Amino acid sequence: MRRRLVPIVTSRLTIRELSKGDLEPVFLTLGSETSGGRIFETKTVSEAERWLNNRIAEHSELGYSIWAVETKDAVFVGVCGLIPWEPFPMICYAIRKQYQGRGYGTEAAKAVIERASEEFSSIISTIRISNTESIRVAEKIGMQVSDTSFSEDPMLRSYLYP
Repeated sequence: MRRRLVPIVTSRLTIRELSKGDLEPVFLTLGSETSGGRIFETKTVSEAERWLNNRIAEHSELGYSIWAVETKDAVFVGVCGLIPWEPFPMICYAIRKQYQGRGYGTEAAKAVIERASEEFSSIISTIRISNTESIRVAEKIGMQVSDTSFSEDPMLRSYLYP
């Protein structure tokens, strides 16, 4: 197991492990209104609970996973972190709709990718080509379009860091 990568503290955010007490904000974050509708989309509380339990177990086993993103005053604004993927971990992020447009996604993703680059030689991402906001975040944190595709889905574009 690698060293634990969180908590991460930025000027406005704290990125921390998820806990079972995060179910309600996780459910609100993972709905189709917030996410691009792929990895994160859940429709029921039980789906969100299963997703949350899987992330907690993943973090316990690997030392990384998707984490909670909170403001300095402990407002849960979204999730960001890494999931196991081949050939490198994949960065994922979702910010609740009411908190979008404030730079939280970029700030969290930049902090996560900087910390992750201390442990991994590269980080990947796959983003729906219609998700211009996530593409903008990926570009701001230094990800480049990859010549290698990390997904079979033709609607996804693959990115690589560095």
